[in-house]
Amino acid sequence: MASPLPIRRDHPPDDAVVVVRAGVMAPDRVVDTATDAFEDYGAYTVSVEAAIDVSVDELCRSSPRIGDRYGKVRLSSFGRLRAAGFAVLATFTHPHFDVVLPDLSEVTVARLGRCFDEPIPNPGRRPRG
Repeated sequence: MASPLPIRRDHPPDDAVVVVRAGVMAPDRVVDTATDAFEDYGAYTVSVEAAIDVSVDELCRSSPRIGDRYGKVRLSSFGRLRAAGFAVLATFTHPHFDVVLPDLSEVTVARLGRCFDEPIPNPGRRPRG
């Protein structure tokens, strides 16, 4: 049985606030992630973090969920996600959010992907070598 998704009582961020998704968001990974969330919480969601009152670089460096774990990230904004019809919920601990997908169709997953810029090197990753 799924547990309830832990929702915070934060005010919705402004449309201009940058949203960061770790990784490259390959469609099959988005489906896997959202399927796992459905099994855990009963909703198709994809985790993101918000650069609220911090730069994207600082968010990526300080986030235990992004940090040094991912080589690339993708950027969007709350406004772009909302304009595409996605709900975004404040979940777990600040600055974590979940984008809610109505289903896992190719159309929905592609629409989510179009909300994000192309992958860029993770600015929070320490140089290797």
